[in-house]
Amino acid sequence: MSQEILIPPTRMIRARLFEALRANGIETALAECIEAKHYPLYMPQVVDARIGAAKDSPLFQNWWTTPSVRVTGKSRGGHNVVAYAHVPNYFSDPLNIKTAREAGLRNGAGIMPVPDFYALLEREDNKTVFVVDYDTLCNAESDVISVSAALKHPQTIPFLGGRERAEQYLAKHAEVYGKNIGIWYSDDLEENPRGRFLFLGYGSGGLGGYVDLNNCGRFVGVVAAEPRERYLVREAHARGGESPYRVPAAVVGPRLEDLIAIVNNPDLNRQGMIEQITDKYR
Repeated sequence: MSQEILIPPTRMIRARLFEALRANGIETALAECIEAKHYPLYMPQVVDARIGAAKDSPLFQNWWTTPSVRVTGKSRGGHNVVAYAHVPNYFSDPLNIKTAREAGLRNGAGIMPVPDFYALLEREDNKTVFVVDYDTLCNAESDVISVSAALKHPQTIPFLGGRERAEQYLAKHAEVYGKNIGIWYSDDLEENPRGRFLFLGYGSGGLGGYVDLNNCGRFVGVVAAEPRERYLVREAHARGGESPYRVPAAVVGPRLEDLIAIVNNPDLNRQGMIEQITDKYR
């Protein structure tokens, strides 16, 4: 008889906090994270960390910024849509956040070049990239609602990175914070695609899809296996080339549980760990 048994990891991964609690703090904190050769965790990874954390963990005592984005615009077919993306994107480069800010934010959202927006739409897989009808989202509340009703909100599953993860996180949220959760978004539809980062709040702050790009920033970073140029190739912009985040150039970072599994493998020495983690980023 063969039966699969899931054994939870017993070793913690050491993460580092990068924060800038001032104007334009998002681009500052993100730049510091990258310069320190750390990989900023995307929303599903931060959510997974909270799901597995104790109730008194610092993860529940602070709000968190992630490089996951919510971008509103028109599809190639002219439909108004909102993309939730948990992959490297145009705003993953702090210089592009600065560019968007200097070009002028509207209600806190910055312009994403149309080719980069289309690239996100083409990656829709309902795992790392989700696309929601604009009208469906705007007909839903942007407010504090009951946790029991949150799963039906059109932002919840795309924001958290899938239905199963959303169910687990809502249960954890209720255990830690109580019966209510905030689900927030803003109306960013204009002629050009406009986007902003996703924030995970604490208390009833909940799922923040409305925070300005020039706001404070607080990222969780883990050590990256390769230099930052692997992810943020600025030279393409400097010479007038296309965005480094166009598909297929964008690289999806590993899941937190993948990194934990590698670290916990007793058959790997330090070099073996580095090689396997590096392979996850390819």
